[in-house]
Amino acid sequence: MMRSICRDVLFAGALIFAAADSGAQPDRAPRQQPPAADTVLRIYLARHGQTDWNLQQRLQGSTDIPLNAVGRDQARALARFMADIPLAAVYCSPLQRSREMAEIARGRLPLTPLAELAERRFGSLEGQSTSDPATRRVIDARRWDPADSLDGGETLAAFEARVRKAIGVIRGAHPAGNVLVVGHGGTNQMILRVLLGLSLEQTEKIVQANDELFLIELEPGKAPRVWKRFTPD
Repeated sequence: MMRSICRDVLFAGALIFAAADSGAQPDRAPRQQPPAADTVLRIYLARHGQTDWNLQQRLQGSTDIPLNAVGRDQARALARFMADIPLAAVYCSPLQRSREMAEIARGRLPLTPLAELAERRFGSLEGQSTSDPATRRVIDARRWDPADSLDGGETLAAFEARVRKAIGVIRGAHPAGNVLVVGHGGTNQMILRVLLGLSLEQTEKIVQANDELFLIELEPGKAPRVWKRFTPD
């Protein structure tokens, strides 16, 4: 059974469930939008496509790695999915893997990079492989420690503060309508934490692959609604 998403969010495996009254399937973001006169802000939240470091399971953070061939194919799939959705704006991170994804997906809309949407700076952890279980345990323990600045990286509090600023800019410019945001794995976790009021434990459970798309609906007086679509093609 689906449950409403507000402060009490239910995660089941890789799925985020939509609100009970939406009638939507949890793995398929709706294509057809209500009339433009409505008051709903819809944030289509994409992660950048695959990079070589994603393939190698290396932690990227602020390291500026480009998309690989698979990642560019994923960007074109996103562009096809978004083609019939009337977007008001497209936002991205300044890192090239996010910007290239957004450039391919944006159609004729102008692209607005926001520095605050960049991936978290992971300091000494950047470039390390997460495929080794022992290394992964160390990385996970450190990255979710609120006080750990990761040896010259960024604390969770600082990361959240700048992502919150980006969301404030986007919501201030777009009280309603459709917006595409192309972020990063960590950035998109933090966007959902900010918009839904999640705990760190809930935030840590959010998983978004390079070819997956979230739709977040924000409507005055109602709890946020979230869908997750697999392979937007």
